[in-house]
Amino acid sequence: MILLLPILLLFLLIILVKISKMVSRTVAVLVDFLFLGGFAAYSLHKSVSVTIASGYAIYFWDILFFIVSCVLYYIVLNYLVINFPRLAALINYIIAWIGTFLVYATICIILIGNLPQLLNNKFFSELTNIIIISILAIITFNVRKTMFANKERNEEVY
Repeated sequence: MILLLPILLLFLLIILVKISKMVSRTVAVLVDFLFLGGFAAYSLHKSVSVTIASGYAIYFWDILFFIVSCVLYYIVLNYLVINFPRLAALINYIIAWIGTFLVYATICIILIGNLPQLLNNKFFSELTNIIIISILAIITFNVRKTMFANKERNEEVY
């Protein structure tokens, strides 16, 4: 019985690690898709969707624009990873930073109401928040590197 508890805890730890990897991979790309697809649907809603459809069909076109923009984004990003790996790495870090900022700010606003005041000086407090976001963005960037790895050249990272 005593030996069973550590084995059970180790098993639970392995399951939690696998779940956290799955969640981090999902969040690494989901934020981009939601932001890009939402922006595409929002910007094309009044100019295109309303002119070609009426009623609830407008939302069909919004969803279609959302899906098409996400698919095009994924195709372009994979093309850049294969042909222009350094440019793809820079774009991926910028996207990871923006996504991390959005998630960090959303969590802070929900829990605290604003970004946390970590220091007495407002400037250095904001700088500290930016440093925290940048460190978290590096982690997200590394997850994105493994997701968009160039498998044609047998590369793990670019």
